[in-house]
Amino acid sequence: MRFYIESYGCTANHGNAADLKQRLEKLGWQEGSLEEADLVVVNTCAVTARAERKMLRRLQELDGPGLVAAGCLAAALPERLTDLSPGQVAGLLAGPALEDLLQNLPCSSLADTGAKANGIPVPPGPPPKDCRCGIVNISEGCNGCCTYCLVRRARGTLKSQPIDDLVDRVMAMGAAGYAEVQLASQDASSYGTDIGTDLPRLLNALSSVKDAFFFPNIRVGMMNPRTLFPVLDATISAFSSDRIYKFLHLPLQSGSDRILEAMNRGYTASQYLDMAGRFREEFPELYLATDVIAGFPGETEEDLSATLDVLKAAGPDKVNITRYSSRPGTLAAAWYDMPDRIKKDRSRQLTALWLETAKKRMASYLNTELEVLVTEKGAQGTSKARTGSYVQVVIPGTPLGSRCKVRIVASNPHYLTGQVLRLTGKPSTPGQGTRI
Repeated sequence: MRFYIESYGCTANHGNAADLKQRLEKLGWQEGSLEEADLVVVNTCAVTARAERKMLRRLQELDGPGLVAAGCLAAALPERLTDLSPGQVAGLLAGPALEDLLQNLPCSSLADTGAKANGIPVPPGPPPKDCRCGIVNISEGCNGCCTYCLVRRARGTLKSQPIDDLVDRVMAMGAAGYAEVQLASQDASSYGTDIGTDLPRLLNALSSVKDAFFFPNIRVGMMNPRTLFPVLDATISAFSSDRIYKFLHLPLQSGSDRILEAMNRGYTASQYLDMAGRFREEFPELYLATDVIAGFPGETEEDLSATLDVLKAAGPDKVNITRYSSRPGTLAAAWYDMPDRIKKDRSRQLTALWLETAKKRMASYLNTELEVLVTEKGAQGTSKARTGSYVQVVIPGTPLGSRCKVRIVASNPHYLTGQVLRLTGKPSTPGQGTRI
């Protein structure tokens, strides 16, 4: 029996898809092409109306007896999938919904999956041939109540995985040949609050593992300012580990306190700047990524100006800009939705500012020498590598998992181009681990 998985949306959703792949392989299924697959799983996203439309089109294209719709659209808005039979709608690829999907497959025996009761499969399979990056979902769900967001409806309230299980999982991935592990969730800084622990303790546990030969670099996923604030000092301290990328994904959403209150975000613009500034003060090389919504209901030109001012002050390296999209069942869905042309214009202003900022920050690396970890194959014989602050550097083809010293010879707002000076660490090999 062969399977094919298409996954869309956030890192956590791709992590769910990776878990399904490993569980299916342990059941004896083989990954195949779309044309030869007996099971076709589309792991959907529903974060915006545009994403929803894309998912519905794709499901219509693939409709057939082996099709299963999973992910956030299937979990949050199953009524949108009326063209599919009930057996084709699986919900999230996590928790009980995942177990139900596996149990109902032909020739399925969960005793053979090698999965723990908490749903984390151990050991993992080898990394893909063209990438040494893996994903570990440290939690599912969110305790936030943002007025525009559908995620809680899709994924429920926070459910964290135990620290010991996560450490075992990351170690196993390192031993399997992964050079980088991304800790994914809907809100990393809320991790553990439901089980009596917190994110800094998890990061310290990962940093304290003695057998460094088998340990990958760690990228911490998105953290919300509301939940980061109570653990700010401890999180900054935990980030000092050499194993953790100096990468902070801290969504702003708006620089207007009035709009932040309407969004029910739970922080002010000045508090955001303080948190981002504290990280930058401790780690000057920090790569700051953020998210902004353009055209939220009630947003005025003054609110937009406030957002632009905060972005100028914070100087993020990456800004993910989304035009506001009304989602069913949210509080904001009942509010006035401004014309798309206004959202588009505001999105352009935000993008122009970000690109200007990013261009200057990336140009500051020119002619410097940096240590990088090679994580992916690139186009036309190149490789993609990451600095200690997660800046992407494109270099001539180099074995994946290698560490090397590079000189930066070109830059643009999105990545650097480097010349390899020398290798400083042996490449990772699937099944042998990563030397760091």
